[in-house]
Amino acid sequence: MKPAVTESELDGVIERLLLTDREVAAMLLDAAALEAGFDRVTITRQVRHVGASGTADLVVRYWLGSACTAMLLVENKIDAGFTPDQPARYAISRDAQRTAVPVVATVLLAPAIYLAGSKLASGFDAAVSYERLLPFSTGRDGELIAIAIERAESPYEPVPVAAVMDFFTGYAGLARNAAPDLVLKRNPNSAGARPEASRTIYFDAQRSGFAGYGFLLKEGRPASLRVSHQCWDSGAPNPSVKAMLDGWARHLPIASPVLAPALRGSGIYLRPAGRSLALVLDTGRLDNMRAVAGQEAVILDALSKLQRLREAWNGLEEPLRRAAALVTQREAT
Repeated sequence: MKPAVTESELDGVIERLLLTDREVAAMLLDAAALEAGFDRVTITRQVRHVGASGTADLVVRYWLGSACTAMLLVENKIDAGFTPDQPARYAISRDAQRTAVPVVATVLLAPAIYLAGSKLASGFDAAVSYERLLPFSTGRDGELIAIAIERAESPYEPVPVAAVMDFFTGYAGLARNAAPDLVLKRNPNSAGARPEASRTIYFDAQRSGFAGYGFLLKEGRPASLRVSHQCWDSGAPNPSVKAMLDGWARHLPIASPVLAPALRGSGIYLRPAGRSLALVLDTGRLDNMRAVAGQEAVILDALSKLQRLREAWNGLEEPLRRAAALVTQREAT
């Protein structure tokens, strides 16, 4: 298993470093070949690009008195690949803001092994390794940077557990017979490996009959819908089946009042799931280390609830259209 750390946690570490250590703030400026006097920095996370889709993980502004003297658009990576045209979108955003700030640059922060192996790192004005940040970090923040470096050096090789693989095989067979209209996604791991941590079954939303709504957008493009059954969830009170709209968790305050009347009485509720907005039905807990035999009732109940979720989702076109219009209106103001 890879060491557990997220890019969001590292965003927080980097933010704290830049706010508290002038030497680190100056190091990033120097790496980007920028010269700017400053007496303080401010940082904003997950900022929409100007003139391009997507967001910058961190926008670092350097100030001298009341004047902004420089700005860095920072992309933070541990081991995830780049999305299409990501470095180019950073460059477009940088160029669009050069009239407002004296000097602007794009910076990629990542472990050294990532920077050495990435063909796209050269698309940024500067690249700074986590290893250069590590000497300035102490306590838990230092531990997180070290864990992230180890994670980047550790290829994902799931350790197969026979009992878990048997569980997933049994689940797939039961689902094919009991709910052939629900299509499971293929196991992404090589040789069908399933480690002990495999506790989620993913379904192909389109082939399982979940409607696609092109007006639900994420960064100007149709947002994807993921459908899953989680055997148990350490981050939630109950296991569940979910339909998850990517990138819409932040729109929950807008969407919830619009969708709630249509969902009333269905048992379905809304909550964030990472960055997604999830329609959720709670289920019973399953043990992925035990055979399916003896757990069929819980699985059949979950499959039935997935079909209910699909029916509800496919009946939400008009409320979802209204929610999308409100989101567009809010973002335009």
